[in-house]
Amino acid sequence: MEQAEPAIPPNESAQAPVPFADLVLLFTRIGLTSFGGGLSAWLYREVVGKRHWMKDDDFLGALTMSQVLPGANVINLSIYIGHRLRGGLGAAAAVSALLLPPMVVAILITIGFQRVGDIAWLHNFLEGIAAAAMGMTIAMGLRSGRRALANGRWSVGIIAAVFVAIGVLRWPLIPVVLVLSFVSLMFARGRP
Repeated sequence: MEQAEPAIPPNESAQAPVPFADLVLLFTRIGLTSFGGGLSAWLYREVVGKRHWMKDDDFLGALTMSQVLPGANVINLSIYIGHRLRGGLGAAAAVSALLLPPMVVAILITIGFQRVGDIAWLHNFLEGIAAAAMGMTIAMGLRSGRRALANGRWSVGIIAAVFVAIGVLRWPLIPVVLVLSFVSLMFARGRP
């Protein structure tokens, strides 16, 4: 009698596990270098693009889930990535490495800010970093939009409806998201 091969659980990848130190160093570096936002874009670039620790669809699904769950999106995303790659300890390490080093730097900057607060080039430098983070976020949004367009034109219509309802008409966020989430689920359900 032949024995059946053990099934790989859906959350486990066939590749070797990510070294714990690499996970901690990556999240520390991202936390320390991503002033001004754009953390999701940095995570995408590093985890999917450079290191290939996750597939594109897995990351975008995790990003969607992190936006739906309560709490800060990047924290939810870090928990997911850390857990996916190294289990519960990886989730705790990813969040800690993302938050603790920048918090220490922020405290040190606050202490030293009284001495350098009037330096004009420093303000310009920080505005430039924020602009770069916005550019990365827009690039990730365009990449996600292209994938949405490939899945059907209705998803682009939902994106446009959210933009118009919240950005142009200034309707309240929660009712718009609830209604359009329901509409989106109905479109997705009708798809083969």
